[in-house]
Amino acid sequence: MSARIPYSVIMLALQHTLRPIERPELSPIFVIGTGRSGTTLLRQMLNAHPRIHITHEAAFYSYAWHAPKDISADEWFDLYADTFSFAWMRLDPEQIRRAFPRNLSMHQLREVFLAIMKAKAMQEGKVRFGEKNPLDTQNLGQIFSDFPDARVISIMRDPRPTVYSFNRMPFGTTSTMLNAQLCRVQFAHIKPFLDRILEVRLEDLTRDPRQIMQSILHFVGEPWDDAVLDHVQRSQTDDVPPMPWFVGATKRNPNQRESGVREELTPAWTRIIEWVNREAMEHYGYERAPLAHEPSLFDYAWTLGRDIKGIAEATYRLLAMKRLIDRHFQGKERLDPQRGMEENVRLNPPAWQHYPSFSMPQVPRLEHVSQNMLGP
Repeated sequence: MSARIPYSVIMLALQHTLRPIERPELSPIFVIGTGRSGTTLLRQMLNAHPRIHITHEAAFYSYAWHAPKDISADEWFDLYADTFSFAWMRLDPEQIRRAFPRNLSMHQLREVFLAIMKAKAMQEGKVRFGEKNPLDTQNLGQIFSDFPDARVISIMRDPRPTVYSFNRMPFGTTSTMLNAQLCRVQFAHIKPFLDRILEVRLEDLTRDPRQIMQSILHFVGEPWDDAVLDHVQRSQTDDVPPMPWFVGATKRNPNQRESGVREELTPAWTRIIEWVNREAMEHYGYERAPLAHEPSLFDYAWTLGRDIKGIAEATYRLLAMKRLIDRHFQGKERLDPQRGMEENVRLNPPAWQHYPSFSMPQVPRLEHVSQNMLGP
């Protein structure tokens, strides 16, 4: 691959081809991207703007995947309000219920999304709203169907340090191959929508935060404000679970964020990750890593063979987690918010060795909870 102009700069042309936002206050902003790619950092920078509040992983559209087709939006909201994702927003569910019409179908779920996001933005004294959720890459079709004028920013990071970081995350998987595949799949999800989203590389944001944030604010239709370069002091963090991987992003400036290739990856894993993500790497201009020596066939076989156990363990845990969420939204078995949060960070047990002093936080308790949500 040859050196090229940063892709974020090339994508500035997109700002002049999309139609202007007629009513910015009704145009949600979505921050997406592979986890560990800088989504939390970008969210914090946007939230430092005096007009913008982006929720932290409300998982609104992700949870909607688990709902039965015949459930009403009202019933779905009762179940959604009983999740740790909603609890961390610290909103009164009764206030939200009063804000959207009764007897909505699941096809009208956008009204519930608007009620939640507007309430949270208002709570923070902001008028623009939206969500940061890496998994929304798979929800773009529904998002653009519900909100044709939505402004979606996809942040990308070199897949090699991304996978390395995933390996060390309790919410990642125990398989390096699966973590590499996740990066590939999330790029595949955004490909059909590249003419409607703004793509930003983390490396460009950390190198020149002013220029990149200027392009982002122009894209979402908001005026420049120097506050976005001072998110450490200006962004609110009470809706962010105090997990060390989130806390780091809220306390570091962009140029303090590590984004380069990690030397801890073996040569074989480096080449495997590059091969799995070759399309994204070419698209964003990431070069193959220089290696002292190329891995042999034996190196590849040994590396992949040792990963088989991790694949099996990760698949089991992911399916078990999916079943818990499915049963919750099907009304069969309540998933307590505290347990839901804890199960979410038990997907990769070996990763906890990197956080020996960590103590699991308690999910905020909502004072106003519908009796329908209490469950057995």
